[in-house]
Amino acid sequence: MQSIKVSSLDHVELDEILEPNEHLIWSGLPGYGRRFLEAVGDERTIHIAALVGVIVMWSTLIFIDHEAQFGRTEAIWIYGALTLAFLGLSVSLASQRQYVLRNLVYFVTDSRAIICRRGRNWRAGVRVYIVSCPHSGTYPYSLIATRPYPSLQIGTLLSDDQVQPFGLGLSHPGHSILRDRTTSIVTFDYIPDAQAVLEMIRSQSH
Repeated sequence: MQSIKVSSLDHVELDEILEPNEHLIWSGLPGYGRRFLEAVGDERTIHIAALVGVIVMWSTLIFIDHEAQFGRTEAIWIYGALTLAFLGLSVSLASQRQYVLRNLVYFVTDSRAIICRRGRNWRAGVRVYIVSCPHSGTYPYSLIATRPYPSLQIGTLLSDDQVQPFGLGLSHPGHSILRDRTTSIVTFDYIPDAQAVLEMIRSQSH
């Protein structure tokens, strides 16, 4: 396990993050998912399942007898309410994912990989949460097959609660529900040049 450091500041400049004699060699942002309609991972699956469910539900309307105790009028009201509920769920998931990914910035220096996560704390104050993952020659860095760009695993936290601005932390609805079963992995999400960044980190690890 790495000695990952998590800290937070009211505001931050790059010079405040870097240690003396530490040099920045790469910086980036999530290459996908920062826009509202850019669904990713499990979130996309949920949207598709909700859409299929709504279509199947409304298609049963023609089979409901007008004279039945539960007639078409009642069905329309119930189906309409369920449709709005599915729509609300989809909007909520997309908003959460967009909020997290739009507030992430990634850095690689000659000594560590850094994630800066801007978010509100429990007092509704805006803070910058900094997750620092020192380069390690023994850590199993790996690429994760995410679409449309791969993600790069750079570290492991014992708990996602270590960085949880407003309860969202580094995770978002696009991540697999099985991702953080025992520990919480730290990733650069959806990086177009993930392979090059991985090689860069490995070259700096001793």
